[in-house]
Amino acid sequence: MSLLARLVLATVVASVAAQCPTGFFEAGGGCFGVIDQQGVDLTWDDCRKLCQDLSTSEFHVDLATFDDAEQLEAFSTAWLVIGATYDPDPYMWIGVEKVGEEWQTVDGRSVSLQTNMWLVGHPHDMGTAVFLSDVTLDTGENSYGRQYFHCSMGIFEHHSRCLCRATSASRS
Repeated sequence: MSLLARLVLATVVASVAAQCPTGFFEAGGGCFGVIDQQGVDLTWDDCRKLCQDLSTSEFHVDLATFDDAEQLEAFSTAWLVIGATYDPDPYMWIGVEKVGEEWQTVDGRSVSLQTNMWLVGHPHDMGTAVFLSDVTLDTGENSYGRQYFHCSMGIFEHHSRCLCRATSASRS
């Protein structure tokens, strides 16, 4: 990559990061924030409400969605550093749920069953909502910090961490 291209990319990344609300970090062009309540059992619905409660006149906040696998990869890379400041926990709820027979993001976009964002073996028939799974923490296998979509085992599953995404209120 040329020096000019690197400078332009650095400017764009800095611009996006500057546009994230306080407490959120930039990854792959998105603004992400973590709600971590260790020892508290949160359902997917609980997390969605907690994220939405962070909305302001400038930012709409909801459970996190990813535009594509590259953005999930960028988040995974950022989480290697940021996640080190949190207690180890391999799971966090995100904004994907099963609607009828289809998996959709909270903003209504379909999530393909063939996307490489899903953990092998997922989604499955019992799943209703999605959380990120850090394979390294979950299984002990080295995944280089890669996060994958993992579907719940039913409506009563709980986790203590929520991943939120903020978007400009003027875009929502």
